[in-house]
Amino acid sequence: MIKKTIFLIPGFKMQITDKPYRWLVEYLKSKKFKVVKVPIKWQRTTLTQLAESFKKFYDKKKKGENYLLGFSYGAVISLLVANDLKPRKIFLCSLSPDFKEDGKETKNWVKVLGKKRVADIKTRNGREFAKNLQIPSTVFYGEKEGEQYPQLKIRNEETARLARNSRLVVVKKAPHQIDYPAYMQAIKREFEIVSVRRRAISK
Repeated sequence: MIKKTIFLIPGFKMQITDKPYRWLVEYLKSKKFKVVKVPIKWQRTTLTQLAESFKKFYDKKKKGENYLLGFSYGAVISLLVANDLKPRKIFLCSLSPDFKEDGKETKNWVKVLGKKRVADIKTRNGREFAKNLQIPSTVFYGEKEGEQYPQLKIRNEETARLARNSRLVVVKKAPHQIDYPAYMQAIKREFEIVSVRRRAISK
């Protein structure tokens, strides 16, 4: 059987070795994935720079049948690189509204993200990335985080709607937290679907 490799990309200022992702690593290993924990150097870097660095990392580590899963800013990186890297599928968990149509131009965002990151946001169009996406995708977001961050809801729903082969999963009552029980179950259910389809194809 072809080896399955999945690259995990964390959210802003986090690493896959952090506690919220430990369940995901163990679960994917139990599903016979080779898990690659993508190290991210968040300090003084834009997402465009991180996406370019990840491409080089991916080329060195890819093996067999490759998948990407990113959370929050990690989901943005996954979307930015998908067409170039051509994994089998990408999983976008709580895709950040980090594109020019999302309107991050206020002083508050500059304080949180810095001038370079805010300027970088203005260089990418979320709708165009979604329309041009050639890779199958599943897009997840939580009901509570959608209420708290309305533009995140818009970005996730619009991405799933505009992409050619995409499935939207809205996680009931879930906040912006990948280890929230309902979020965990939603991801597990999606990977069960992947496993069933893969077994069917192998037959």
